[in-house]
Amino acid sequence: MRDLVFATITTVLSFLIYVYPLNVLAHLLFAAEIIEPVTIFPTVVIGFAVFVYFRTHLTSRLLSGVIYYGMGIGFIAFWVLNIGLLVSVLLPGFSIEIGLIGLVISMVVCVKAILSGNSIALKTIHLTSPKIERKYNLIFISDIHLGSNPKRHLERICDQIHRLKYDHLLIGGDLFDSSAFNDDDLNLLKALETPIFFVTGNHEYYVKNHNERIANLTKFGFTVLDNQSTQFDELNIIGISDNQAPKTQSDIARNLISDDSFNLLMVHQPSLWHRAPEKTDLMLSGHTHNGQIFPFNLLVRMQFRTVYGMYRRLNSHLYVSSGSGTWGPRMRLGTQNEVVQISISPQIKDHQTMPWQ
Repeated sequence: MRDLVFATITTVLSFLIYVYPLNVLAHLLFAAEIIEPVTIFPTVVIGFAVFVYFRTHLTSRLLSGVIYYGMGIGFIAFWVLNIGLLVSVLLPGFSIEIGLIGLVISMVVCVKAILSGNSIALKTIHLTSPKIERKYNLIFISDIHLGSNPKRHLERICDQIHRLKYDHLLIGGDLFDSSAFNDDDLNLLKALETPIFFVTGNHEYYVKNHNERIANLTKFGFTVLDNQSTQFDELNIIGISDNQAPKTQSDIARNLISDDSFNLLMVHQPSLWHRAPEKTDLMLSGHTHNGQIFPFNLLVRMQFRTVYGMYRRLNSHLYVSSGSGTWGPRMRLGTQNEVVQISISPQIKDHQTMPWQ
């Protein structure tokens, strides 16, 4: 039954993303019907390919490239050409011109999205706390999605990190998302020669033999925080695994809180924020990608109240990263891949600066 539901959803989305934009373009340029019986065949073929790819552990880069880039390009073309379709209703005598303009805009926006999806920005966060007596520098990355993203993307991330001064590297889940992921690629992170703390995201659990592959991370210098905490001087670094209900995650985190330390909580999805223990000083999450491709971020905001950036509740802070990589198409529009540099400094008495400044 679940496969039937998934197949139905896959077929509908395949039509809307891969086929429908071409139909709209043909309608604008050649006055073709938007819904033609002949479109059933490509819809079924594409839907079947998508179904097989996501329901099996196929590692074909050609198939994944066609599916993922088709998904990104089709999504952008969907809303651009639909706007053109609405304009053509108001200006029926200019359908061809509107179609050509829509095609050009779609192409330009897709090129921009591909370029953005392959670049990495540096985000810097400054915090102060009365719980520490010296400054700590940390690097936080998440959602690298090795498997969907190639080794060279991890190389760019490591090049960015290598230029920074920091004490620890924190990885907030979705490090890999496909059986195509090569464990040896992690030698790039091992070569940084720094303590690495890792928590799982949702995508690790979709991979075949995921328990074995997660355990294998220790060979590359990772400390996997599976509902555990580790003390680093005045920092209490807590890691909560993803494959649990928020209530369970909250209970585990509460038991790992230290009254005398700066409590840094790492959990992949920001949904835990409103259940996080009150003594959490900083929570770090990813998962949302900040929507990755506009206007999809508008839909993501309907599911997550904390989508991207810094949030504050009393003395607790949450930072939700847009991620260091992309899922699906290596494309971004209105968002960016980022490496997050975090500095935590002692809070001077009577200091009037807000903690995140």
